[in-house]
Amino acid sequence: MIFVLLLSYFLYIYNKNPMKRSKNLKITPTTHKILKDYCNENGLKMFGFVEKIIKETCKKPTDLYGE
Repeated sequence: MIFVLLLSYFLYIYNKNPMKRSKNLKITPTTHKILKDYCNENGLKMFGFVEKIIKETCKKPTDLYGE
C-alpha cells in the first residue's frame, strides 16, 4: 500500500516537471578539455556556460508581434 502511494506520488511529481531532470551531452575528450580549460581560466561553470551558449545560439527569433 505504501509502495503504491510512493510510486503514484513520484509519477505525479515527474509528470508535473519532466524537464527539470538534467540530460547528458556527449562530446569528444578534446572538446571537453578545451571547454574545461576555457571555463577554468574565466571562472565559469561548464554547465551554466554551455546552457547559456545553447540558449543564445538556438533560440528562435521572434517576429514583430512576439510570436
